[in-house]
Amino acid sequence: MRKYGFGGYSIYRYLVNEALHQGDYFLPWCEDTARKTASYWNTSLEDVTRIVKGCIQVGLFNGGLYRKYRVLTSEDIQQNYLKTCCMLSRLPDISEELELAVS
Repeated sequence: MRKYGFGGYSIYRYLVNEALHQGDYFLPWCEDTARKTASYWNTSLEDVTRIVKGCIQVGLFNGGLYRKYRVLTSEDIQQNYLKTCCMLSRLPDISEELELAVS
């Protein structure tokens, strides 16, 4: 991820925040989401795609769930989701197929 610098890190954090802002533990990854991200950051679709692939490669997003379901998630995102649900007195709802080992 170092090769993407601050811009790459900013896009990663933006994607994590988008998932949590929607009150969820994953972000569906499709061309529309990629285009919106590129537009927001005034960068190319190719750069956003490279950054997401880099995040998957280093484990910031779960590669298995990305390949199988085209979603961006991680243990960290899911832990933050659970904490948020607890703070809001909301019952968390992580589907079994997307659940990572979180406590």
